[in-house]
Amino acid sequence: MTELTKHTLGPAARKILGVLLVIAVAGGAWGLAKPASAASIAVLVNDEPITDYEIAQRTRLVQATSGGQAGRAQAVDELIEEKLKMQAARRLGVAVSDSELTQAFNQIASQVNLSPSQFSQALGQIGVDAETLRNRLRADLAWRDIVRQQLRQEINVRDRDVEALLTERGEAATGTSVELTMRQIQFVIPANSSQDFVRRRQQEANQFRSQFTGCDTARDLAANYRDAVVRSEVRRTSNDLPPQMRETLVNLSEGEVSPPQVTDEAVELIAVCERREVQDMEAARSEIQDSMVNEQGERLARRLMIDLKQAAIIEHR
Repeated sequence: MTELTKHTLGPAARKILGVLLVIAVAGGAWGLAKPASAASIAVLVNDEPITDYEIAQRTRLVQATSGGQAGRAQAVDELIEEKLKMQAARRLGVAVSDSELTQAFNQIASQVNLSPSQFSQALGQIGVDAETLRNRLRADLAWRDIVRQQLRQEINVRDRDVEALLTERGEAATGTSVELTMRQIQFVIPANSSQDFVRRRQQEANQFRSQFTGCDTARDLAANYRDAVVRSEVRRTSNDLPPQMRETLVNLSEGEVSPPQVTDEAVELIAVCERREVQDMEAARSEIQDSMVNEQGERLARRLMIDLKQAAIIEHR
């Protein structure tokens, strides 16, 4: 899988992971043993149960991701909405494949330079079963597809509205994007590699990064490392990159290298060979259209959830 074409989960996922790992390092192990009341039902959502164990697990997760600012009430609300999302997905025939779920989980792990198994262990150190996070991801991915389906029917971004905003901006109507010439460097991880091996590959990638002086000598530098591959140069504008990658790369100067990210196949780096700013009206138009679509999608998601809750039978025990 090529890193330059891989989509990520964005800032929310990074926030989740950053806090999870800080707590995992500092807080020790809480253990994952199910309490005696694990099977007891706390809430029914259209006759579908939410157990005390699910609530305890989700409470730990939301406490970690909120820095301790949220607790059981938010966990219950999340689980209720999760049940409603999955029930809606089943009614509409929306399914999240195992491969899609695995990819989403692995992408989150890679953002903190951990393999999927290492990330699962980090979750376990704060008392969260990895399945708890997978359940949240599954519901979010299904909900994303539901909203997208509905949005295709209701989306209403008119050209004249976009042009009106462009005119309102005046001189700011000329958008600015960054054109990047990049090279990807991969430190290959063979299948079934140990965690120690993955850590050594990360150390090698960081050493490569500190020694990097430019794309012209990247292959010569990589020759000093076993199974290090330097890909051909690729040119992209910032608007063409996935949001997570764009945020990282546009802040790099020429001759700098992104922090290493771990995938199932390799520890990956991206070097910025050249960068230049490009001004064009299309960038501004695309920015406005994306903003309007996102706003409509957020309003639609809120409205759909309100409708689901109003129609649901929710019983707290």
